[in-house]
Amino acid sequence: MRQDNSVRSRRFGRFFRIKMLIHSVWIILSISLLSILISCSHKNSASGAANTNGYLYRMFNSFDPRSLLQNLGNNIIPPLFANLETSRLSLVATTDSVCSSDTLASAQTAWINHVRDLKKVEPFRFGTTLSSFSKMDPFLIDYLTEAPPSSGDLDELDAFDPSGDFLDAQTYIAGFDNDAKGIGAIEYLLFSQAGVNRGTAPSCSDFTNAPNGRSALLRALVTNYSVHVKNVTDAWDVSGTNPLGTQLATAGNGTSATFPTSDTALDAVFAGAVQLLTIMKDGKLEIPAGLSGGGNGSVPKTDRAEFRFSGQSFQSLIDNFSTFKAIYTGNGTGAGLSDYVKFYSPDLDAEIKGEMAELEEHLGDITPSLSPADPTTAWGSSNAANFTAIAACIEELGELLTILNTELAALTGSSPISGGPGGDGD
Repeated sequence: MRQDNSVRSRRFGRFFRIKMLIHSVWIILSISLLSILISCSHKNSASGAANTNGYLYRMFNSFDPRSLLQNLGNNIIPPLFANLETSRLSLVATTDSVCSSDTLASAQTAWINHVRDLKKVEPFRFGTTLSSFSKMDPFLIDYLTEAPPSSGDLDELDAFDPSGDFLDAQTYIAGFDNDAKGIGAIEYLLFSQAGVNRGTAPSCSDFTNAPNGRSALLRALVTNYSVHVKNVTDAWDVSGTNPLGTQLATAGNGTSATFPTSDTALDAVFAGAVQLLTIMKDGKLEIPAGLSGGGNGSVPKTDRAEFRFSGQSFQSLIDNFSTFKAIYTGNGTGAGLSDYVKFYSPDLDAEIKGEMAELEEHLGDITPSLSPADPTTAWGSSNAANFTAIAACIEELGELLTILNTELAALTGSSPISGGPGGDGD
């Protein structure tokens, strides 16, 4: 019942806003005509112009994004990348010799902690870091066609010589495409057996000849991945030279090639938020749930789930949302995108916050399957409770995208943002 009321409320709200927009246009035209008449009279011309400017201020003046950019660049984003660097070091340390001097459980825990940090920086693929992100997390580029690594890529990983050492493994993966490496390939080795037992949780018996064989291959993949993460975290390191956070906070001051103006910086932040919501909706929910392309969920595509071997796909969505929420609200440390939306339409801002509250509730209603051998227990219409919550999340994400990318764009006079894969797949 709550969901039905919510839908009716949104439809009424949209009807009301359209009616108000027509009414506002009529008022603006009337005021414009009045201002022309007033300007023809010397009497009270100053007060007439002032009244006209007051009514039209929000329609013809732009939002100053500097306080928002300062909060993001100084307070919100840099700590997220600092956390990513800390968990990167832990992942490297715990995968140096899995099932030899390092335990499989500690490596799995380090991966889970690291991927949570990775998902929280997903919308900040700015400037020169974009290329590194595409190598770290190829799902963000390929999700419309596959969830990397593909089955063929997994076969190649399984084919590594069980007696091969670390140097052999580095040579072996050197010719792999980006989508056969990265965070997804590491997940596969840590959370799945090989070959016909693919999808079954592994043990150290699956890492024979450690630290050689599969253990060496894992180390080589983490080493390769770590280089790209370090490139990204260095770019945001507050102790570095002109870090991206500082460039974002001072955009338009002439010190940033990435953000030459405050408007381009705001555009980058806004586009990153829209792309995040789009990937959450299309790539992380609709496709694996079997709801894309007219599907009804009876045939879920569990091989398209973002983290199908570790069971972390739904946690990924929660971590994504936590960052969107911080961007929008300002995270209690300053201005957020809410201030931008509110500048043009307090009603839209209130509706966005309502949609966010419902999305957060529905995400919490999903029960993940942490058994990689049985992902269907989490996906598809056969799980009625999860399916209802997933469908509700998709609806809320769609509403947020409509408001941000269509209704707000109409108010600001900007063009809708493409929310599809936005990255360097090279």
